[in-house]
Amino acid sequence: MPIEPGTALGAYEVHEFLGQGAMGTVYRAFHAGLARPAAVKVLQAIAPDPDATARFRREAQSIAQMRHPNVLNVYDFGEYEGTPYMIVEYMPGGSLSDRMKAGERFDRPTALRLLEGIAAALDYAHSVAIIHRDVKPANVLLDGRGNPVLADFGLAKLLQSASVKTVSGVTTGTPAYMSPEQVMGSAVGPPADTYALTTMAYEFLAGAIPFEGEGMLELLYAHVHREPPAASSRNPELSPRPWPPNHRPPSRRRWRCRWRCPQRRRRQLRLQCRRRSSRRRPRPARPAPPPGRRRPAGDAFEPASSPARWASSS
Repeated sequence: MPIEPGTALGAYEVHEFLGQGAMGTVYRAFHAGLARPAAVKVLQAIAPDPDATARFRREAQSIAQMRHPNVLNVYDFGEYEGTPYMIVEYMPGGSLSDRMKAGERFDRPTALRLLEGIAAALDYAHSVAIIHRDVKPANVLLDGRGNPVLADFGLAKLLQSASVKTVSGVTTGTPAYMSPEQVMGSAVGPPADTYALTTMAYEFLAGAIPFEGEGMLELLYAHVHREPPAASSRNPELSPRPWPPNHRPPSRRRWRCRWRCPQRRRRQLRLQCRRRSSRRRPRPARPAPPPGRRRPAGDAFEPASSPARWASSS
């Protein structure tokens, strides 16, 4: 259902078509009174029935209350000819997915800066009891300064609970970034978002997703039962230390032992990104005292039972 340029959605006027996604269509709009651009997401994947509309309103209200520099702001929401839409903050930098498809690769400082912003957004969302469920490069937008802004909070949950039309590509999570509990249909919590963040970190730093070239069913199976190649095997500049157990099969880990805090995951990534040549060198041994000279009796490096202590106490 296309929206023609010039159509008024509340105080916003639709200007042009921006793109088509699995969940719906995106347009650029403008608020004349505030002189503010915006993006309109028309969620065509949600069937226009009363239950789905009520769930959409509840989800939109909770998302609109979020305020964080790395979370996309929701300005308004409503329905157009029975189809729900959201009016959100316009990001001129596009998405990380678009840049990666264009061949752009991120150096390690840039990758860590992006991951820090995404981790901060997830930390905030989890603190207000909101789970994203579909963290991936396509849902990370860039503002005019290149800062990451996480979008589409709650839409995966909305699609999972609502009546979904038959639209190619609509899933409650993207297979390449889905956590094992999502694959198995278990309860989803903050660790699912952290798993997806770790998968993105692997992709940014190693240059490929953990399980590459797999079919759909094989990919889902791999998330639960297989262990990916070490990131250092794909990028020799990374530390060969094993990653924390975010990508280990169930037989070698406990599900609840995964990093629950994205910022802790980010600090661990900084350790992984050390160059082998920049590892801390061992501290040189303390030089021995000159011949005929004893160390003081209270020297912190001297064992309590050293002969020098006995001599000083005699």
